[in-house]
Amino acid sequence: MKLSNSAYDTLRRLHSLSGVIPIGAFLLEHLFTNSHAVEGAAAFDGAAAFLAHLPYVVLLEAFGIWLPILFHAALGIVIATAARPDLAHAGYPSNWRYAMQRSTGLVLVLFIAWHMWSTRFSPEAMRAPSLFEYMRVHLSHPAVFAFYVVGLLSACWHFGNGLFGFAIHWGLATSRNAQRAAARLGFAVFVVLALVGLNGLLGFLGHGVRLFERTAEGGTVTAASEAPHR
Repeated sequence: MKLSNSAYDTLRRLHSLSGVIPIGAFLLEHLFTNSHAVEGAAAFDGAAAFLAHLPYVVLLEAFGIWLPILFHAALGIVIATAARPDLAHAGYPSNWRYAMQRSTGLVLVLFIAWHMWSTRFSPEAMRAPSLFEYMRVHLSHPAVFAFYVVGLLSACWHFGNGLFGFAIHWGLATSRNAQRAAARLGFAVFVVLALVGLNGLLGFLGHGVRLFERTAEGGTVTAASEAPHR
């Protein structure tokens, strides 16, 4: 069925919105939770257990994560397969951003499906006494770790650059200067989240950097050091 221009624009706006809320919010929460890995098994397992025991957690996951992701992914595949970015003109950064957004989206469809199958719905992971230990063994395989890095960078880019698209689709950046600023902000978000995410992955292997150290009184002091092996 052929959509009118107004209907197509509405779907694009909804697609962009779902990438920020709630999917983008879930990405931020996920990276924050994984960052507990740099503090060791007890800290990460405690954070994961807190989320797992939230009231109505199944409904929260279904309507706050899975359905929005399915909607975003399905519509994103349609947009990606129908798109024809003009990459011959390499001087136009917007063409490359558009192509990267589509390609990282396709990578994420595969990565999210595999990631959830191997962790969230894995009987071995569900039975593991320590999710941290399960992830440590899981990520100790070089190919698995490399795939996680690709998936992580794709997710961070897709969200960061998606903020640029969100600002345009929702009329928040209409002038050229505003769009240039939105693009720079999106790239900065990508860099920050990528560093946070990579540090979390390395934390499972005992190589994450702890920027803040807890004190005996419960406060924090800055202490950029490598997390000890657990």
